[in-house]
Amino acid sequence: EWLGHWVQTRFDEEVFDRLLTAQGVPFPLRHLMKTFVGERVVSVDEDGNVVVMSKKIGFDLIKKMWSKLIVGGEPSKMEVLGYCVEASVAWEEGGAMLVISTVTSSKGGLFGSAWSVTTRAEHHLVDGELVCSADSGDGVYRAWFTRQPEPHRAFG
Repeated sequence: EWLGHWVQTRFDEEVFDRLLTAQGVPFPLRHLMKTFVGERVVSVDEDGNVVVMSKKIGFDLIKKMWSKLIVGGEPSKMEVLGYCVEASVAWEEGGAMLVISTVTSSKGGLFGSAWSVTTRAEHHLVDGELVCSADSGDGVYRAWFTRQPEPHRAFG
């Protein structure tokens, strides 16, 4: 049920904006983040590992770029728009929930002072949709994803 290419169809925009504002994210970056359409690709690699690919924010205009996480594997570290992001993914509730834990930090300078926030994104399958509830400590916002018919086109 989890395997496939999932594309965000809607999200709690007002809640998302309020949470980003509370975290001190500047308006131009908040605006960019609200235009981002999330994507996830869940697959099984040749070693039998469940792999979660997530589209990186901010690169749609140039080329889609992806982060790769192996469920239960080592955390992934990346830099996105000047922010350092460390993420890991695991199954919880006996495989009924996929959780991506992310620590995002800024060293300060470009957009303001240094800060760090941890986000827990719980993914559930509900009525054929992948529902993500993300909690960064200041509140929870949700995003809904729909499975696309041909997952192999995600990286084209």
